[in-house]
Amino acid sequence: MRNRKGNRQTTDAAGPEIEPTGRLLRLVIDAVNECNLRCRYCHPGEVWRQQQLRSTAIQQALAAAEQYGVLEVVLTGGEITLHDDLQEILDATHVLDRCASTLITNATMVTPATHRAIATSNLTRLCTSVDGVTNELHGSARGKNLPKVLDGLRKLRDTGKPITVITVVHRGNWERVIELTNYLAGEQLAEQHHLCAPSFSGQAREHYPELALREREFRGVQAIVDQHHQQMLSRGMYLTFNSFWPATGAASAIVNPSRSITLQQLSEQVKDTLCNIRPNGEFRLQAATWGREMVGNAALGSVYTHDISDLLGSAESLLAEGLARQLPREIEARHKFQLGTDANRDATQHLIGRLEGPVPEVEMVPIASIDQHWLMRNPIDTADLAAKLRTAPLTHRIVEHPTGTVLLFDRSRSLITLLRAEEWLATVADLALAATGSEPA
Repeated sequence: MRNRKGNRQTTDAAGPEIEPTGRLLRLVIDAVNECNLRCRYCHPGEVWRQQQLRSTAIQQALAAAEQYGVLEVVLTGGEITLHDDLQEILDATHVLDRCASTLITNATMVTPATHRAIATSNLTRLCTSVDGVTNELHGSARGKNLPKVLDGLRKLRDTGKPITVITVVHRGNWERVIELTNYLAGEQLAEQHHLCAPSFSGQAREHYPELALREREFRGVQAIVDQHHQQMLSRGMYLTFNSFWPATGAASAIVNPSRSITLQQLSEQVKDTLCNIRPNGEFRLQAATWGREMVGNAALGSVYTHDISDLLGSAESLLAEGLARQLPREIEARHKFQLGTDANRDATQHLIGRLEGPVPEVEMVPIASIDQHWLMRNPIDTADLAAKLRTAPLTHRIVEHPTGTVLLFDRSRSLITLLRAEEWLATVADLALAATGSEPA
């Protein structure tokens, strides 16, 4: 194991290995702009042109993420299986050791060659999109291709990689989403089911009135998740609604009773954790962006003209010095989800540069760090945490954030647990007690 400077770490005799990390925990690589589908809520939307990030740049990005100490790299698009050099990209995942890797695909183009390439890759998990348990529900905003998607999903399951199914919940399908969760669990097609709401971005801007959830529907989706979360967990399915907190500012004590959250959700809520490489090579901070929309100028340079390690370092410096700013959550929700009485689509279009005219004034605020996250108010059972680490020690990566917060990252499920330093020491003590067979006094 090496730290983010590439030096080998030594294991503390008092507990599992822990390494320092930076603020950037997740790198999303949009490898291709083109897609074979035309989903009404999709982000690219503006021009469905063929544009692919060079495979050499992707290989360099994977190597830089591994050296830097990023927790997870996400390979996505558009539809990444359309990339001309998919085999080379998947082969390059073998450079990753500490860093987890996720591939997102619509599962409609899983050829025998694609299946072999994924199965023999070093990908940690796969994500695919399914929007309903019937062709009508699934196809209400995606196109009626559910049989093909389910066939592809079964082929992906046969690669042996853990699978997360992502469902975009909109006005046409949200009330029946739990039927899909039950089906996925019963058929053992996925280990996780993540729900997300369409954002006012890309293709979705044209169809947003028919797609957008209203605040009562955001709460309705979360009520469904809360009602069924524990039952699904007992069936091996982790059910969560990624968009509930950024939209409403509320959190679920049912889904998050302790300190764990998906890394996807954390990167939406803590804005200094995520960066992005676009198909044209542009390297972006994600502090003031959503979907493919950008407030101000979040681009730091091109991976074609800058060393990617240097870009990661520049991003880290900006974040560490507090120079990057974010929209307040409620202001972002107004623009991203068009929520609240002040929501106005034209104002948002002006803000993100899609319409000419005066740009609305917005208050940009400092980024609240991980140690201030609402999750830190939850209780923690260090004995239970120690038991999980004993059961699956090789699936977890343990890092120390610059704030001193200890992060336990479950690589195979992309779940992250936040601990104060003293809570980590208590977890180590519980591990030591279990190793000696002793009981606490």
